Amino acid sequence: MYHQLGRITGRLIAASNLQAPLFPVAPIALQRVEVPVIQYNTNQFSTVTEEACAAPGKRNLMPGTNTPYPPVPENIRRKQELFQRDNDLPVFLKGGPADVILYRLTLLLCALGLVGVVQTIYSHAIPKKQ
Repeated sequence: MYHQLGRITGRLIAASNLQAPLFPVAPIALQRVEVPVIQYNTNQFSTVTEEACAAPGKRNLMPGTNTPYPPVPENIRRKQELFQRDNDLPVFLKGGPADVILYRLTLLLCALGLVGVVQTIYSHAIPKKQ
């Protein structure tokens, strides 16, 4: 038995015109299809050959290509050396005096925020005396 909404009342009524189900009773099996072979555009992508990796001048190749990595700018190389130096400083202080100032300012703001939270909790927990 199938139902539909009545046009006048808007309630469910028995449907007389829906004698067939809205979906197939006996589903038809899908046909098997071979998976397509992936084809790469060899004009845009080139694979790295064994000879290219064995050559001494071509060890810094980008993966999957025969092009070398671009050179690293000098300012980035200096920062890498600065941050990789073993001087027993945490990484957030290795930037110099500016990092120390920012670190201490952050600690000060965290402490002020903690004091503000404690003050708010105290003022809400203990009523004012009148």
